[in-house]
Amino acid sequence: MLAVVTSKNGKDQDDHYAALASKRSFSNVFRVFGRHMVLGFVSSLLVALGSLQQLSPFTSKVPGSWWIGIAQPGTVPSSRFESPMEIMVIVALGVGIIVWFDLLRTVRRHPNIPLSAFWYIGAAWILPLAIAGPLFSKDIYSYAALGEMVSHHISPYKYGPNVLGGTSYLNTVDPFWGNAKTPYGPFFVGLAAFITTITMHHAFATMIGLRILALVSAIGIGVYVPRLAGSFGFDKGTAFTLAVLNPVTIYHLISAGHNDVLMLALLLAGLYYARVSRPVLGVVLVTLAALVKVPAEIGVLYIGWRWLGEERPFKDRIRPVVSAFLISGIVMELAAKITGLGWGWILALSTPGAVRSPAVPATALASWLHDMSQLVGLSFGLGSFLTVTRLLGFVISGLGSLYFLYHSQHYGSLKAIGYTFLVVTLFAPVIQPWYIAWGLIMLAVAPSNRVTWGIVSVSVAAMVLGLPGGPPIIALIFYILVVLLAVFYLSLQFKIISRDRFLPLVNRYFGLVQSA
Repeated sequence: MLAVVTSKNGKDQDDHYAALASKRSFSNVFRVFGRHMVLGFVSSLLVALGSLQQLSPFTSKVPGSWWIGIAQPGTVPSSRFESPMEIMVIVALGVGIIVWFDLLRTVRRHPNIPLSAFWYIGAAWILPLAIAGPLFSKDIYSYAALGEMVSHHISPYKYGPNVLGGTSYLNTVDPFWGNAKTPYGPFFVGLAAFITTITMHHAFATMIGLRILALVSAIGIGVYVPRLAGSFGFDKGTAFTLAVLNPVTIYHLISAGHNDVLMLALLLAGLYYARVSRPVLGVVLVTLAALVKVPAEIGVLYIGWRWLGEERPFKDRIRPVVSAFLISGIVMELAAKITGLGWGWILALSTPGAVRSPAVPATALASWLHDMSQLVGLSFGLGSFLTVTRLLGFVISGLGSLYFLYHSQHYGSLKAIGYTFLVVTLFAPVIQPWYIAWGLIMLAVAPSNRVTWGIVSVSVAAMVLGLPGGPPIIALIFYILVVLLAVFYLSLQFKIISRDRFLPLVNRYFGLVQSA
């Protein structure tokens, strides 16, 4: 592992960290976390430079999608350096993950480090990505096209971006989504239209505006995650490191410009204000989050559930839950009226399900059942099995959500929401790294030993999932892990291995799990 500070003994290291409490300047932070800042900066810079190669699969190479690294029409890019550059990007991502992991171990050993130190570290890690186009996704170009449509009074709930014709907005949109109706709520679509208008309907400038919106939203996450963590008695620096400095957040939310980061910022803000006895404001903010992406509406349920306090019988919770949803409904109706877009987005919520990925349990199970049916001579199509497995996933998600709600007093509201998001994501028709971030960031608010190790593991898997060719790798890893976990569980049950010996070994090498 990386050494954090070069010193003669542990006491000198402790003195360095203690000094941060009174001296929070950049120079003092750099003296303590310089290696993390430099290695993270270099890692991000190498990722950015590698993505600028004209054949790089990590960013869009459609003319107009970025200002550099795009082959001019009629030219054939040389492939001589492309493969080494792709390897460099993957290695740099790996180094970045290791640096993040080492920073996390350091922060856990030295709690109560001032948050200003983490803002400096985050700036060092994120700044180099400004020279690269949106990484690992083209969704932001669809957002820009949606904004252009709405600015011309075209409903994105009735038409796809193809209605724009041969414009610069449409040229950069992934053709797969050309005719797709958007599932995004009117608050986000209205924001996209506003950004389109203030950028004078310039497609590239609109995309930059949307990336700035994502960055500002990430700052919002950085504000409210530590506040929530502190209110629950957890270390703010650990929560910040797990949520904001997480590679999934940096590469898949901030760089890619996904609107999930706006949803999460509003959701966290709403939950925070509800926790400090301002539930109405909390419901309004969470509803705005749901008007970006509807899964955030689960926050309204939890605010209503806990409105009157922790230990309340079920019958006492019904009225505040109904009140919370009534307030939420009023906010949604106002948004529908103000934007003029109505409620059509509800009917388009199935749009993401058009994607089929082998890393999705529902799709993998459907494919396996289809293959088995072919072996025994049955003629059912894959679509039939997908319908059944996705319905099964929906049922499991619903039951899991009810379970965590009912046991939210045991888990805590934030953890319960985080686990619910992970269950819903796992059994959804499609899994994306930025969907996984929903649960990870919520869980980061209460970073116990087990939760911290889980966030690290799932974050690494999400980063692999986001790479070209990543879904089949994740599917294979998932199947192997299921087998290994089954073997491990049986080994514990039959006392083949000892829990008392195994957990200290894990703690020795990873520094995250502690034996009970």
